Amino acid sequence: MKKIILFVLIIIVFKNTYAWTSSNEGIAYTMEMIDQETEYISFNNTTSQYEIWCDIEILENDTLIINPGENLKFCNAKNEGKSTSYGMEIYGTFLAIGTKEQPIFLGDPEYDFDNGEYWDGIKFFDTSPNGESIMKYCYLRGTNTPAMEYAIKCYNSSPIIDHCNISYMWSIRETGGGAAINCRDESYPIISYCNFDILKVCVAVMCRVFVDTVYYPSPLMYGCNIMPGVHSFWGAGCDYDKVVINGGFLDNCYLGFGNNDADTTLGEPIDTIGDGICSTTSTNWFPRFMNVDGIVNPRSTPNVVGVNEIEIDILPTTTKYLVLNKNYPNPFKEQTTIDFEIRKNNIPVSILIYDYKGQVVNKIIENKTYNKGNYSIIWKGDDYCGTKVPSGIYFYKLLSDNQMQVKKAIVVK
Repeated sequence: MKKIILFVLIIIVFKNTYAWTSSNEGIAYTMEMIDQETEYISFNNTTSQYEIWCDIEILENDTLIINPGENLKFCNAKNEGKSTSYGMEIYGTFLAIGTKEQPIFLGDPEYDFDNGEYWDGIKFFDTSPNGESIMKYCYLRGTNTPAMEYAIKCYNSSPIIDHCNISYMWSIRETGGGAAINCRDESYPIISYCNFDILKVCVAVMCRVFVDTVYYPSPLMYGCNIMPGVHSFWGAGCDYDKVVINGGFLDNCYLGFGNNDADTTLGEPIDTIGDGICSTTSTNWFPRFMNVDGIVNPRSTPNVVGVNEIEIDILPTTTKYLVLNKNYPNPFKEQTTIDFEIRKNNIPVSILIYDYKGQVVNKIIENKTYNKGNYSIIWKGDDYCGTKVPSGIYFYKLLSDNQMQVKKAIVVK
């Protein structure tokens, strides 16, 4: 009997790949629920960690909820001299919402480059176009495998990534390495107040968002710190290389050097409003960003939570009965059309326009009752008084009760 048990354990540990897959039946799973369903995940009472020996796949209709303070350690196995590592694939909704006092740990919190368990990170596929997936106060640590050189990868996906810390990531390539966050195709995540540090041969954010060879803006990076420990994409070191590549709009971000100086250039060509053309590159002697959509309010010192951080609430909450679509045209000069869908009868709806400081500049709908259906509203790029607003980035929010969705509009002259 002992030999049979040992044989089964060897199969479990040395299996090349294994995945726990959700039911696709609209279930909201917790780690405690998944732990009860599979032997490949167990809770270690000594370390207070979920030890995970498989991939976790969340299908289109399902949700995975990670509770504040939970610790997910993705283990790896070795088989015939090769390592098998595990991670997450999200096709539905992912809610990992920690707090400052109770952050969520994903990976191995003890990982460094000499020991610890590495993992494959999180991949989002065709999900969360309106920010339904949220990661907040999450620590991601220890992604360094050849197959998955990203801590977070978005394919046609737009999760909210807020107050997260990504560190101790390593690409095994000597040049052209990995990225802490990688965006592909139509991916428009909001990346706010995140900290990037100790990334070897990796950039903080890399985008491959393009249509007909033309790059378009992808993430909004607001209040983020890219620390001197980001080693850069081509392995030249943080003093000599770029750490944000292709796409994205940088607002109120710190881009640090090895000597703790910051790159505070606005780039060439200067773009402070976002024109949809990702061609802005730092004019610093050692540029820190290349081919982004623009940059405003560069910081000379890092954002520190609770010290000098001025938090702006630009994040949507998850909702099932409000759908907010991208405005068109965007960017726009005279007016733009905002389409939205209501999936519940007799609910009060508001659409508010915010500037990048989080101040309300207009209320184009205020507490108007709607029934199920598809609707359109025109914003003429004006404020309460009918005066045209300055060029720049604005956010339009669709609200009802405690539900909210948000998207970005760009006004040009």
